[in-house]
Amino acid sequence: MSLVILYGLFLSLPKLFLSLIQLNFLSKEKTKPAYILPSDDFIKAANYAIIREKISLFENIFDFILLGFWLLFGLNYLQSLLTPLSSSSPLLGSVVFVLVFLLFQSLISIPFSAYKTLIIDKRFGFSKGGLKLFILDTLKSLILLIIIGGILLFAFVFIITNIANWWLYALLLSIALILATNLLYPTLIAPLFNKFTPLDNEDLKNSIQNLLERVGFQSSGVFVMDASKRDGRLNAYFAGFGKTKRVVLFDTLIKKISKESLLAVLGHELGHFKHNDIYKMIGFMVIMLSILFFIIGNLPNEIFTLANLEPSPHIFIIFLLLFSNLIGFYFMPIFSFFSCKNEFNADKFGAELTSKEDLAKALLVLVKENNSFPLSHPLYMRFYYSHPPLMARLIALNCEKMAIS
Repeated sequence: MSLVILYGLFLSLPKLFLSLIQLNFLSKEKTKPAYILPSDDFIKAANYAIIREKISLFENIFDFILLGFWLLFGLNYLQSLLTPLSSSSPLLGSVVFVLVFLLFQSLISIPFSAYKTLIIDKRFGFSKGGLKLFILDTLKSLILLIIIGGILLFAFVFIITNIANWWLYALLLSIALILATNLLYPTLIAPLFNKFTPLDNEDLKNSIQNLLERVGFQSSGVFVMDASKRDGRLNAYFAGFGKTKRVVLFDTLIKKISKESLLAVLGHELGHFKHNDIYKMIGFMVIMLSILFFIIGNLPNEIFTLANLEPSPHIFIIFLLLFSNLIGFYFMPIFSFFSCKNEFNADKFGAELTSKEDLAKALLVLVKENNSFPLSHPLYMRFYYSHPPLMARLIALNCEKMAIS
């Protein structure tokens, strides 16, 4: 019970407080004169933000109840169910224990995900896919969890069981996984969920290639992603390392913005490449994971006694999963600060590479098409905003007047 109370005090209550002040802020701001967006779009964006925040609030409460269930009853009950398997094969027993935990967590979160995707996003015109696509995506995710998760869990359990100072070697394995995921995601993982086709617009393709060559970015190609089959929002990104690097354009983006604005968006993304932002963010993640693994790897036995649990490989992994949210929450303001700084620098680079006016136009279209409410409570932003508010970005570009025109 003590662990549950501490978790609630240091994570659930702060998150609840942030949600409440954000909801109060949004409710007041939506009644004021429209800002950046036309009046109808302004109210619509506010309503969307309010609904999403209410869902987040209930998810936070539900997560706290679920954590209490696991620490007070669930983990012990699951352990008793798997005792025969653990007795005959401790390694396999630990892997199955964690997989069952992860599958339960995934399955129990499906109603929230379905409500957001199939009802709320559909109501506001974002979600384009139906129930069939949602079920297919969910099944693919669960299969990947079982196959890839199972393989990785064998490695983690083996390390914890057989190596002193296991947390250090488990950390090194986690870092390798982060790098491998970034390397393989564009070519192996992403195509499981979306179709990627080479850009067939030769004029746009040549313009993009010229832009890439100006900054020395070598990619495996420019691809269009069929984002519109499940969502109407706009985006573009670079993904991968080395030979797997590729430029990905949402088909929705190509349809909604001009060629000049699209090149400005890519110029912004090239700013991230030029400034090595992806490596900086990976470094930040490594620091956070190092703290998490060190804490869990050196927990006193009294902590496990409080939860009526015996220290074991699967319990260590469960604690890593449960308390990563706690550690991550207090790193979020630091992450947001540096992420926003990177965004400003990328905007500056993209404006110099293309045109600040074209970039400003693109940012305005992105906010309007993505139904993003342009205002937020300052404290809430410090925790949850990885990108600066639109007006701050326009001011930095000296294009704030475009928001009014």
